[in-house]
Amino acid sequence: MMKLSTMLKVASTVDSEWRSSIAEKILEDWDYDEGSVYAFRYSANFLFVFKNDGETYFLRFNEVSERELSLLDAEMEILDYLAGTSLRTVRPVLSLNGKKVERVEVENGIYYASVFKALPGKQYEINELEQDQFFIWGKTLGKFHAEMKKCGEAAPFNRLTWRDHLNSAESFLPMQETAAKKELACLLNWAETLPVTQENFGLIHYDFELDNQCWEDDVAGILDFDDCAYYWYAADIAYALRDLEDQKMTNPLFAEFVTGYESETMLDADLVEQLPMFNRFHDLMMFVKLLRSVDIPDSADHPEWMSNLRKKLVEKIEKNRSSFERLHANNKELLK
Repeated sequence: MMKLSTMLKVASTVDSEWRSSIAEKILEDWDYDEGSVYAFRYSANFLFVFKNDGETYFLRFNEVSERELSLLDAEMEILDYLAGTSLRTVRPVLSLNGKKVERVEVENGIYYASVFKALPGKQYEINELEQDQFFIWGKTLGKFHAEMKKCGEAAPFNRLTWRDHLNSAESFLPMQETAAKKELACLLNWAETLPVTQENFGLIHYDFELDNQCWEDDVAGILDFDDCAYYWYAADIAYALRDLEDQKMTNPLFAEFVTGYESETMLDADLVEQLPMFNRFHDLMMFVKLLRSVDIPDSADHPEWMSNLRKKLVEKIEKNRSSFERLHANNKELLK
């Protein structure tokens, strides 16, 4: 999630027909059909949909303060690597300057921008999937991890690690977030005890939920690699299935996902037992992202959609904060 101040700055350029002069200005570095550019989504990135020669593409951009160019370049290297595999993945489109990432200065800021050809297919909600589709979902993730294991140290992509994430969280968390700081210390101690091997640790997608996939003819195409990081592969299972109520083999949907995964690559059974801890890790990282995102005060001057979004994010922050407080209050009671 980007800073709300950044979101508001670009969203204010979008008119009632979902057009933005800023997006069109950024797209001057690529070809596009005039009048075809529309706002699609604002979240971690700005996403605009457009046409070029009648085909559908997506423009993705963000303020330079939100992204590091070296990490964006590494993302493109990952996509280039995956293009040579059997996986169906989104593909970047070269700009008129022959670049996959452009640094563009417009009237309201400086942005890093990329264009991707749209993947055809359908996007599902988790409650729309049949049981056999959980097998396909897991199989696709297993195939992705298998490809990452093949490249191993021969292709060390410049992406962040779990330790980078925790270090960043530690430097950002205010002193008054005592429960979150205790949770961070707990997770650091736990992660340092986990084994690291070529089979159980490597580059993960990090956000393999269904909204980052397009399904066509029972093949899941993969989108949005901008969060890829070095973790234990089991973390990708926890994060992909975080909307699944029960992440245990007694749940037939979870079991089907794991069976599909294991049809492509080995899964460390001991780390599967650690999925609740990986989910705690994810909750802490999301808490930090939300704290950083809500950087504007509540105001009657904000458009209604921004006020509603800010309220929703603040509620999530409070929910996570209360969860950390309960967790470590319980731990304190156990130590008495």
